Amino acid sequence: MEEIALNLYKEENYHLYEKAIFYKLPIVIRDVILIINFDTELNMQGILGFLENSTGLFLDDTIETLERIQAEEDYKILKAIRSILQKNNVSTSDLRVNVDSQEEYSVNNFIETHGSEYDEMADEICKIADRLYLYSEDRNIFDNLVRYVDTNKSYLIEELTK
Repeated sequence: MEEIALNLYKEENYHLYEKAIFYKLPIVIRDVILIINFDTELNMQGILGFLENSTGLFLDDTIETLERIQAEEDYKILKAIRSILQKNNVSTSDLRVNVDSQEEYSVNNFIETHGSEYDEMADEICKIADRLYLYSEDRNIFDNLVRYVDTNKSYLIEELTK
């Protein structure tokens, strides 16, 4: 996990985010990448940044990963956030298109990027996101991830030696 975290954001590894390559990786490695990306985005830009950036394109995968690593509360929270998006007929792809249409190097907040019609939705998402592990002293998804990787170590080794 440490090796992945140290090298994930190096330019030579950007290709790993291409869906055709990403889905060929062993599931345990995909799960590690998804949790690292989720945590990084939450720490840097919060839940709205996660949803609108390229990491948000993997929202469904991240939800499934949270379930696999048994981070139950965060799994339920992210599912609720996805439901809010669905209720508003918004996808993370829609959000990403809006971000990509911004002028390069521009600094905008969520509402400036997506429009005031997203204001209520953004508030609802942020309210629920305040319950994520990041803001809790008694939960750390990396504890879940370490247990998950340890439990699946033999499967991972088998996949890597194919």
